[in-house]
Amino acid sequence: MISHALWQRRYGSDPGIVGRTISMSVERVGDVKHEVVGVAPPSFVFLSREIDYWVPMQFSPEEAATRGNHFLEVVARLKPDVTAEAADSEMRTIAKRLSEQYPESNRDLGAVVVPIREQVLGDTRVQVVALMTAAAAIVLIACANLASLLLARASVRRGEYAVRLSLGASRGRLARQVLVEAMCLSVSGGVLGLAIPMLTTTFVERIVPVGLQAFTVSLMDWHLLAFAATLSIATGVLFSLGPALQSAHASTAEVLQQHARGNAGGRSRAFRDGLVVLQVAATLVLLVAAGLMLRTLANLNAIDLGFDANNLLTMQAPLMPKYAEPSTRPAFYERIIAGIRALPGVRGAAFGSMLPFQSPGYTRTFSIEGRRPRPEDEQDALVRIGTDDYLQTLRVTPVEGRLLDTRDGADAPLAVVVNETLVRQFLPGQSALGRRIRFNPTEPWFTIVGVVRDVVERGYQQKSKSGIYMAAAQGPRFFPTISLIVRVDGDPLGYAGAVQRIVRDVDPDQPIRLIRSMTDIIGLTVGDRRQQTTLLVVFGVLALIIASLGLYGLLAQTVSARSREIGIRMALGATWRSVMQMVMSRGILLTGAGVGIGAVLAWSLTRAMESLLYGVGASDPLTFGLVASLLAAVSAVACAIPAMRAARVDPMLVLRDQ
Repeated sequence: MISHALWQRRYGSDPGIVGRTISMSVERVGDVKHEVVGVAPPSFVFLSREIDYWVPMQFSPEEAATRGNHFLEVVARLKPDVTAEAADSEMRTIAKRLSEQYPESNRDLGAVVVPIREQVLGDTRVQVVALMTAAAAIVLIACANLASLLLARASVRRGEYAVRLSLGASRGRLARQVLVEAMCLSVSGGVLGLAIPMLTTTFVERIVPVGLQAFTVSLMDWHLLAFAATLSIATGVLFSLGPALQSAHASTAEVLQQHARGNAGGRSRAFRDGLVVLQVAATLVLLVAAGLMLRTLANLNAIDLGFDANNLLTMQAPLMPKYAEPSTRPAFYERIIAGIRALPGVRGAAFGSMLPFQSPGYTRTFSIEGRRPRPEDEQDALVRIGTDDYLQTLRVTPVEGRLLDTRDGADAPLAVVVNETLVRQFLPGQSALGRRIRFNPTEPWFTIVGVVRDVVERGYQQKSKSGIYMAAAQGPRFFPTISLIVRVDGDPLGYAGAVQRIVRDVDPDQPIRLIRSMTDIIGLTVGDRRQQTTLLVVFGVLALIIASLGLYGLLAQTVSARSREIGIRMALGATWRSVMQMVMSRGILLTGAGVGIGAVLAWSLTRAMESLLYGVGASDPLTFGLVASLLAAVSAVACAIPAMRAARVDPMLVLRDQ
């Protein structure tokens, strides 16, 4: 069966592909001809979007009889009345039975049943929920600011409303006026909000989680437009109800008295204070989430990879059936590597079985000569096979002994290099050099000639595992070295064309695929986290701006409404310091309340993000402290501007105007 993408590339829209015989001279199957019996639908994804062919699995008798190799991924469909939990329990029982039946290869090895959706999407569900929550928080903050703005406007226009009520205007008409004004603001904001992503389509595509990129829809999709329109109208109506009811139900005499005194009214003030506290609390939650993700990225970037990922070009060259016998491979490898090394700017080239960050598996059981297995031992180790310059090209750091090189040919004594984790777990406090290991009782012994620092083979999230590195000339036939790595000066992808030409010159039928730099491969493993961090930082900064503007607007309106009171205070001897303290104390009090409430909310909500974090806890006190300090500093600036304005009030001008 072939993928729908390959069907379109090869045959366009011709539906009569089934039953044809095509030459698999590219990709995974080499030069063997296969009859196409089916085409997968466009939406079909099984573990990887990079697979174009599905063919029956075949093993040689030797491969089928080897129980110590662990590199297959198994898929099964459950019966209608069987749950994933029941299947998982049954597989664990089977794994335990195999462990007892074959202790040499299966001891302490288990099996776990994972739903395919969880396997493909991973933490995407958590990512989407986190981002949706952040977006909802931004909407809430913006709506609270809109309500605060409308309340302030209604407070300023209380005199106007009182006069209109006295002249016969109905309360319903005043309420409708406030609603219409709010609707105009919210709809205008909705239109502007739709225009921004349309003008920044590339940015929007980059922030979609990696696991969902194939399911993105157009920004002009009517569902999105309808949702945006509904949200704009609903927020306009909902958050203008308070100001509308306030303007429609106030007592005319009370309004005129308050307007004459320059007072805004107790209930209106309390409601606006509550909105500011809400904005500060929501902003702190967003900033804490962004801070935790920033610390996660910093922790991931600080991890010692065990090799140099910079300036490293990688590509896959799946070997064709003509190279099925190990004896046919060395000449193929040597001709390609010699041609690549002759290129200007190339520092090294090699073939390897599986590159770092490419697979969590490909392990084999092993034993160490003279050491009796213990119950706590891990029976298997990662096995990586490469040509003589493989470890040197990766720039793996040797700790003891030497790396594999040209001395480890097919006719040389069998040698391996192991990592520090293997030595630490199986040979603590001892030198590993000269010790011998083997993979099953029927295979020969390999001598350890070197120890290297742990390489992050399985990605950031999984702990370090015992690792064994073997020379391609001495490795098993069923571990072909299909990954080509080239270390260069400058941009690795700039050498891709020249390397491809060399491979084609050696064998025109040899396919090359998945051309990437090693930094790009590593970037894919943290791509979602970078996207989430970018969005959360943008949301947090936006929330901080909106909340500070809300606080500034509240205090500015307070200063304007209390200008007569401030003028009288200053005329009676109040200093500018006391006036500033009076204005700022209110803003600081509201900020403190918001920070306290936000800290409690953040402590509760960020625990749902724990699966996205690395090296930092969801309740990290340093992150909480830094965010609270940042929020307090920005709020202090927002409070200081209206306070300085109040301190510059001229008592004579204010009293004369009153």
